[in-house]
Amino acid sequence: MARTERGASAVEFAIVLPVLFLVIAGIVDFGRYFFTQIQVTNAAREGVRAAVVLPNPAPSDIDTIVQRALAAAPGLPGAGASVLTSCPAASPSNATVQVTAPFNWIVMGPAIRMVGGNWNKLSGPVTANGVMRCGA
Repeated sequence: MARTERGASAVEFAIVLPVLFLVIAGIVDFGRYFFTQIQVTNAAREGVRAAVVLPNPAPSDIDTIVQRALAAAPGLPGAGASVLTSCPAASPSNATVQVTAPFNWIVMGPAIRMVGGNWNKLSGPVTANGVMRCGA
């Protein structure tokens, strides 16, 4: 190896390392986002399943539906659920349960803002609605 090439590999490593770190951190960040989305979707589905079996739910039944939805998302601290529509006793319609969980990008948000980009479309809470037809 010639004397002029001694530090070349160190310089190349210093150039490649931030890019490699950003790619690996991006994979982890997107994995966290998709995990949150799947958990929120499953929680909304479970909550709406509970909502369709209770015609004309009382306030205590609404709390039961919300608790069942939140129990289906154990990995999401700070998640919230609400019953948007419930099943009326006589007419067939749809029940709707909405579940929302907070989400913050740990690496990708600051990295995109650092280069002047905007990450607003994917930042903020992750929300899913579960809709199911009420039984007749």
